Amino acid sequence: MSRHDHRPFAQASADATRERDWLIPSAAMTAGLGLAALLLMAVAGYDHVPPYFSRFVGWFNYSMVGAVFLALVHLVRLRKAGVASPVEHLKAQFLARKATALAAVAGMMLAGVDMLFFMWIKPEVTAVSPFWADEMLAGVDRAIFGRDPWRFFEGVDLTFHAWAYSFFWAVAIMATLVWLFAQKPSTERSSALLSYFATWSIFGPLGQLALSSAGPIFYARAGEGSRFDALAANVPEITQKISAYLWTMHVEGTPGVGAGVSAMPSLHIATVSWIVLAFAGAKSRLTPLTILFALYIWGMSVALGWHYAVDGIAGALGAIACHAAARAYMKGKAKRVALAEEPLFTMR
Repeated sequence: MSRHDHRPFAQASADATRERDWLIPSAAMTAGLGLAALLLMAVAGYDHVPPYFSRFVGWFNYSMVGAVFLALVHLVRLRKAGVASPVEHLKAQFLARKATALAAVAGMMLAGVDMLFFMWIKPEVTAVSPFWADEMLAGVDRAIFGRDPWRFFEGVDLTFHAWAYSFFWAVAIMATLVWLFAQKPSTERSSALLSYFATWSIFGPLGQLALSSAGPIFYARAGEGSRFDALAANVPEITQKISAYLWTMHVEGTPGVGAGVSAMPSLHIATVSWIVLAFAGAKSRLTPLTILFALYIWGMSVALGWHYAVDGIAGALGAIACHAAARAYMKGKAKRVALAEEPLFTMR
């Protein structure tokens, strides 16, 4: 057997090791988040596990749609490149990178579980740490922008944006995850994946606990006064209905789909910032588009009253910090692996 015959096996082993480097700590963070949610149930006054875990089926289905779409795109590219049998070629690629493919499936499912655990713990954190920071955050906004930032959108018809804000945000997250899992293993890819789990599992809950706040649309209902009363006339009816639903769930202490009222930090902005960092790390030509998308989501989070502008700034900074920490961790891992594989003696 020539030295070239060992390359597929060596590559498969390297891929498996690299995938474990982000998958294991991500699984640990997800398990930790779930355990924290379970332990907080009694403290927060909840007597049963939230019923929305069936929504994981939806996450799985949408993930499969994304994977099939990417596979079809790849098949078209192979056909255009003149590959005689694109399906067989794709199958061979899958078998050659089986460890990466299996890690991608496990990672995508784990990402769905992690988000569900965050939905579980979100209302519990609010119950444990009541709102106190709204007046301060509103004051910071006015100090930065000279007015309450939602007023920059006063008079704008936000009907379409109320739908687009949530829908395109969710689609963008899932699409980015599917896209990342389709990339070849690399330090940048592993860093992006690891930082995704750190953002949801660590930054989000701890930030919410430290700066508990309801947000402009709930300002009066949280007992903070009439400062944002005019905002209600500027947001569409669907936003008012959703906010009423969320507040009812909050007051009644009922866990449910989307339950949990929290403004700081904005996980919407943290996650779209994560998308920017993921594409920038891959040096993708789509990076400028992701920046525009992040700015749009930030603007709509303020216009619709869900967040103070500073919530988004904090969310973006948190995403950057999580990505930097994940990148340092992955680079350290890669360096230690390289040193371990280096021979003690070199024959000259």
